[in-house]
Amino acid sequence: MRDDSTRSMRPFLGAIVLLAAVLRVWHIGAQSVWIDEYLTLEVATPKPGYPLWQLLRHNIHGPLHAFAIYMFSLVSSNDGWLRLPSAIAGTATVPLAFAWMRPRFGARAACWGALLLAVNPLHVHYSQEIRNYAFVVFFAMAAAVAVDRLVQAGTARRTIGYAVCVAASVLSNFSATFSFVAQAVSYFRRARVSPSTVVRFAAATLVVLALLSPWIYRVTTYIDFGKLATPVRPGQLDAAERLRGDTTFRIESVPYAAFTYSVGFTLGPSLRELHDVTSIGGVAAKHAPVVAWVALLFGGLVLLGIVRGARTHGRWPVLETILYVVIPLAATLVLNWQNAKAFNVRYVLVGLPMYLALVAVGIDLLRPRARAVAGALVLATCAWSLWNHYADPRYAKEDVRAAVRAIDARIVPGECIFAPTVWQVVERYHATPAPVRFVFREPSGRLMQDELARLVVQCSGLWYVRARPWVDDADGRILSEIDARYVREETLEFPGVSAIHFLRKP
Repeated sequence: MRDDSTRSMRPFLGAIVLLAAVLRVWHIGAQSVWIDEYLTLEVATPKPGYPLWQLLRHNIHGPLHAFAIYMFSLVSSNDGWLRLPSAIAGTATVPLAFAWMRPRFGARAACWGALLLAVNPLHVHYSQEIRNYAFVVFFAMAAAVAVDRLVQAGTARRTIGYAVCVAASVLSNFSATFSFVAQAVSYFRRARVSPSTVVRFAAATLVVLALLSPWIYRVTTYIDFGKLATPVRPGQLDAAERLRGDTTFRIESVPYAAFTYSVGFTLGPSLRELHDVTSIGGVAAKHAPVVAWVALLFGGLVLLGIVRGARTHGRWPVLETILYVVIPLAATLVLNWQNAKAFNVRYVLVGLPMYLALVAVGIDLLRPRARAVAGALVLATCAWSLWNHYADPRYAKEDVRAAVRAIDARIVPGECIFAPTVWQVVERYHATPAPVRFVFREPSGRLMQDELARLVVQCSGLWYVRARPWVDDADGRILSEIDARYVREETLEFPGVSAIHFLRKP
């Protein structure tokens, strides 16, 4: 690729966008819906007496995406079809990444950035989920491009266009507010602080607030901000006071975010493996060669992109790119410190395109032969991870769909399906009259005991769909209680799911 005009890059960009589309549509329906996807479907499905607008107005976790899912569900409820809006948004983000990078780092580096985003396993992962994260990255990138246009010409049309992009990103996911902070810094750094620029940005902000007003009311009315504003140290809160288990600040979140930004969830440790350990360091040691390779390759290119990029393109473009990565990460870590949220890389996904921009600048500033080698190594590493994403069951989502189909083919009258963690997903695929049961865990265990006792009376046999046990049965107590009441007949294994058949003891 030669660093010529944008027009000469169009064929490359077109091919990159086509590649992005293929990677995001390929096997899009191959994996089962998992519990978070089901929850998205639930909030996108109107109920009797609960019309669509009321449903969306009460949804503070991505109403724009929920509306898109509702519209698609009018055509089909097929898993792959309902994931298509995310695939479309993920594909459309690629040319936006090019448009944002080109004026800062040149057309050749921008092509590299678009290519890295097209093949990025983490972005492909979220572009194949019935979740709102591909939407928020798309609209956050659109807002980043729109704020550039606003700097160039502060017309009313561009002001409103920028505001609409920001509102759409926030209505996709509230993590977009982190990007809005970076956009504000970018705007005033480049347009300078003056009465006209302050009024213009204030006008855009007011439009954003007007568009978000129904949801702002909902948030301020139903969220206890006192729980988000009480500083605590890690481990300081008692278990009963924690919002979501031990969710305090972990410094390992930073290298973990960099690792997943680089190669997603499908290289090195799987997500299920991470749930089964107490130390990220222990998992990293087990997968030391892969972790070291990713750290050396991607970390070296990021460092090169920062140092040499600042010399070649100026300090501000590089610093601005870093801010788009660091602000969401820092804000999320503050929430972890406050024990408001457990860290998850999806909360900082809006920084992914800018992280890849730094990698792309690092590749672009190498000499031609070294550039080709570095680019090939990055693409080969991403291809390895993508192969695992599509083909390796170890990295697949919990295959509740296959488990339920196997159970439906074997279950007999009088037997029940027991699914304490994924019962909603089981009901999505379940096609026989057999009832689906679940239990709730509470500290005393009495409620669980009572519910299991009723199961023995009601069900001559039991098919236990054991998935995501770290949520409801990390200590194996539910399984041991079932073993005390039933006899195991057979166990069917699927990716992330065990379907265990029990018969009632005489």
